[in-house]
Amino acid sequence: MDDENSMMGMQKMNDRLTSLDMRTLRFLQLLLRTRSVTRTAMHLGISQPAASRILARVRDLIGDPVLIRTQSGYKLTDHALGLNEPVDAALSAIADVFRPSAFDPAQSNHRYCIASTDYGVAAVLGPMMEVFAVTAPALRFDVSPLVPQSFSDLEKGAIDLLLYADLDAKEDLLVQKLFDETYEVLFRQGHPLEEPSATKLALTPQDVSPYRLIEFNFPDTTGLKPDTIMREEGDGSNAVFQQPYFTTLPFLVGQTDAVAAVPKRLAEQVRKSTTLCSAPFQPRCGFPYYLVRHERSRFNPAVNWLREQALEITKSH
Repeated sequence: MDDENSMMGMQKMNDRLTSLDMRTLRFLQLLLRTRSVTRTAMHLGISQPAASRILARVRDLIGDPVLIRTQSGYKLTDHALGLNEPVDAALSAIADVFRPSAFDPAQSNHRYCIASTDYGVAAVLGPMMEVFAVTAPALRFDVSPLVPQSFSDLEKGAIDLLLYADLDAKEDLLVQKLFDETYEVLFRQGHPLEEPSATKLALTPQDVSPYRLIEFNFPDTTGLKPDTIMREEGDGSNAVFQQPYFTTLPFLVGQTDAVAAVPKRLAEQVRKSTTLCSAPFQPRCGFPYYLVRHERSRFNPAVNWLREQALEITKSH
């Protein structure tokens, strides 16, 4: 019986609250401060009769007269005297609901969940980390391998964004192109390709066909596919080595005549840190590189900020 009475009481209170609006709450806030219906009406720019009707509604909702006449003038009731803080808190909470979201990267410890290949880490996230170490030192990044499951994880909200190339995006995905990339061929010092690479604008599949090919397997929505750009059109031969890691390719070409095609941004980093050589590969084999997020994050200030930073930083690298 007690539970039933409690439920009925809660329902009655909910029914009362449906008549509450912002003007009523603001009226109560001012009334508690001015302790005058007339002055409250003047602050709100409403008539005295309108203010009296709002006061009647407040009294009905609270179950207390709020303001009473005494010999020395109008006074707040004991109950009303304790309402200043909760009324201010209620109005502040409502304002928070409708206040635009803000993001301060210098102070935030926000954690981004990102799916990417190792190339995305090297070409996009790596340069960003160098900048963020100074401008946003508390930000955190959790990077997971880019696999077919990543696309459904993006839809479910398990990751914030992914870095990808050659994307045929679904309608509910927001795609931002970061840059257009080309390929270079990696080979060791003293390799027979050194001579033609010195005289030609770009190497071709015919130039690399005499050598063992090491290929990158890239993920799409259904599985892994080999990147066969070094093969001539119609060439059905298999590469000597296929694997899903761009950044390990330099280790595989350093001691033999094997060659590997890698994105130009990665080739530039490899040349700085190793003795390997690289030469441009036919430009028509380039690809666009994208930052991909879900429609739900369109107005997420943290994700929007990271997207803008990715655009800015990748332009300068």
